[in-house]
Amino acid sequence: MSKDNEIKAILDEAFEEDVSEMSELVSDKEEAPSTSHLHFIVGLFVIIMSIVGMCCTAVFLYHKVSGIFDNTVLKDKLEHFIYPVIICDPPSIQQSQRFRNDTMICAAAWDVIMYEDKDKYVHEFDYIIVPEIDIEQHAAKIFGANLSLEHHTIANPDVAFYYDEGIRSYRIPEEPDHFTYSPSIEGIVKEGDVYTLRVGYVAPVPSYIQDSKKKREPFKYMSYVVEQHGTSFTLISIDQIGDETTETNGD
Repeated sequence: MSKDNEIKAILDEAFEEDVSEMSELVSDKEEAPSTSHLHFIVGLFVIIMSIVGMCCTAVFLYHKVSGIFDNTVLKDKLEHFIYPVIICDPPSIQQSQRFRNDTMICAAAWDVIMYEDKDKYVHEFDYIIVPEIDIEQHAAKIFGANLSLEHHTIANPDVAFYYDEGIRSYRIPEEPDHFTYSPSIEGIVKEGDVYTLRVGYVAPVPSYIQDSKKKREPFKYMSYVVEQHGTSFTLISIDQIGDETTETNGD
């Protein structure tokens, strides 16, 4: 081979390119950005779904906690409302019947004792002088408007409310030393604006035999039907029930 041919062969070998190797190199360079882009999209999707999941969990927990809180507030309001009636321990009364006169006067008097500003009344020894119109107003607060009360003395063995016809007022003990039932609402069922309450009557226990670690069980259970009017309530009926469990509705 001539010298010129040898030089030509060397140059051809030096500059010869493997087309398949170049194709693989180009392919690898094109696929690398595409794979990286896919990983970014998947990662972003996972992050978004995680945020959505946390938000849904937070909303769920908020509604659960809010529901418990709202039901607790409602229970406290209803117990506050029926407490003066519980103290009087009235018999069963159906919706079609009228509450007994003594029940309404007794509950109204206890409502005054428990919730009224007693400083506005005239004091005589351990009694306050409460006009009959105030008793009517407190009775209407519990049992509804348009009541017709026959005012007279309510003489219970433990505490009495003395009616003075001359001044048309009651002499009511300011702080009666009287052990009473207290309400424990253990079930609330709502239908529209009407609540059916499973109410436990918790009997008083002298302090020297109380066990703070043991929950006091109700002495008996009564069903109270209460109708809501805005922020106020009206007692509709009272009925005795057994020991069956009443479902609690958290509305």
